[in-house]
Formats: sequence, structure tokens, C-alpha cells
Amino acid sequence: MRLFRSIFVLMLVASAVPAAVLGWILLRQAHASVDLPSAAAAALVALGVAFPLSAWFARRLAQPVSECVRGALDIARGRFGRQVRVTVRNEVGELAYTFNHMSRELESYDRENRQLIAALEAGYLATLRSLASAIDAKDPTTRGHSRRVSELAVAIGQELGLAERELKALAYGGLLHDVGKIGIPEAILHKAAALAVEEMEQMHAHPAIGAEILRGVEFLGPAMPAVRSHHERWDGTGYPDGLAGEAIPLVARVVNAADTFDACTSFRPYQPPMGVEEAIAVLERLRGKQIDPLVCDALIRVTRRRASASPGNAEFASSLAGL
Repeated sequence: MRLFRSIFVLMLVASAVPAAVLGWILLRQAHASVDLPSAAAAALVALGVAFPLSAWFARRLAQPVSECVRGALDIARGRFGRQVRVTVRNEVGELAYTFNHMSRELESYDRENRQLIAALEAGYLATLRSLASAIDAKDPTTRGHSRRVSELAVAIGQELGLAERELKALAYGGLLHDVGKIGIPEAILHKAAALAVEEMEQMHAHPAIGAEILRGVEFLGPAMPAVRSHHERWDGTGYPDGLAGEAIPLVARVVNAADTFDACTSFRPYQPPMGVEEAIAVLERLRGKQIDPLVCDALIRVTRRRASASPGNAEFASSLAGL
């Protein structure tokens, strides 16, 4: 609008002033007496013609420029591929043609970059799954545990309405939450009996070991708290840092809940797998003690919804163990 006003004023001045000057010169050269009413009428006619012509030219010039400006703002906001409709055949039309070509090229580059990022993330995820399988292979009784925890943690995150970035952190954190067990002797991992005090201390070190292993891997930064803090408890009696309540990172609270549920519904040397309702009863006892109440409630909703969609609780529990 400001461009239109500026062009309009310039066009009006450019058309009215020369006409007035020319009329004044002609009157002086003719030494004629000036008829004021006639001169006023002529001036009004000149202005009446100059006004719409100036408005037409101003609009013709300002509209395509404004369209290019709006297109440039869309590009700046990431809306690549934006095309402007300019039909004038002048320098502004050439500018619009160049803008449209640039916009199409940017859209193509953006699409290629997104495909590349998706391929890299898929490669990262495949690598993480291989690493998780290597971790689980240290203890045959936990085969598939990390993948199941990852999948369930993401489902809990979706139930809580978390953003995509947080869901990725849950997926990666769930896969790698036990990566520190690489540094724990297999004799301790496989032991069916109660661990001795020294053995328990070694086992309790695995979250810190895992966080140290992943330190410096930038894209895993959001998942790091899940690795270090998934054994913290809501009441503050967990390890390795004794965090309590909301001081425990949310991704760690979610992975803790998923880890607990999978431990209940999977075969372990010290217990057979539980059914879904039996495992839910355990979760309810741990609600507000080990597990964040909101996270616990979300997990229960997810598991009951899945159980109701399958023929029976036993089949549902076995399907979780096979994920």
C-alpha cells in the first residue's frame, strides 16, 4: 500500500505539473487575458484525467512488486516452491520469473535435504538397533528387551502428547538405556540368585557407564538423560544420582515405566512372565513411589487399550515379549 501511494503521488505530480507549466507558458507567450473560470475548469479537467491514469499506472507497477515481496516472505518462512503470478512484460515481470525459478530450485534442494536427513536418521536407528541387540545378547533372557522398551516408551510419549523431538529421544533412549551393561561382567548379568553387595554396586554403575559411552555423540544428546537416569525413582531412592519427582528428566521417567512393565511381562531367571493385569497391579503399587503418577497412568491406558484390541491378556503379553 505504501508503494502504491508513493508511485501514485509521483505519477500525479509528473502528469499535472508539466501540464500546468506548459499552460502558463502558452498564456504568457500569447499575451492573452486569462479567463479564471476557464482556467480553473481546464485545471480540474487535467486533474480529473491525471488522477485515474496515475492510479492505474501506480497499481500496475505496485501490485506485481507487492506480490514478489509476499512471495519472498513466504520463502523466508520456509515455504519453498512459492510461485508469484505476475503477467506484466517488463523488468518486474523478469524479476518475478527469476523469483519463481529460484523458488522451485529451493524447493528441490529442500526436498533432497529432507530425504538425506531421513536416510541418515534411518541409518542411525539401524545402528542403534544393532547396538541394542548386542547389549541384549550379553543376557539371552533379555532378548528384544531394549527394542520393546523403546517401542513402549514412544507409545507412552504419544499418550502424553509429547512433541516429535521428545518421541525421538524416547525411541533412542529406550534402545540404549542399558548400553552401560557392556561394562558389567556377564557373571553378574546372568546370576539368578540375589546379588552380593559388591555385585549390586557394579550393577548400579551401568547407567553412569552408559552415559559416559554416549557422551559427545551430539544427536543422542536428548536421549542421554534416559540412559543415565532410567533407574531414578519418583520418591528419590533410585540411582545413580538420587533424583526425585520432576527433577528426574521426563524421558527417563517414561523409559523407567516402560522398562518396569517389560520386566514384568518378560521371562526372567527370577520370575515367569506376568499377565497384563498382574503387571498393571505392580505398576499401581509403584505409582508415586518408583513411577511418575502421570506416566504410570498413561502406561496403564496404553496397555489396557492394546489388551482390549487382542483376544486375551496372555496373548497380548506374549506379543509384547516378541516385539
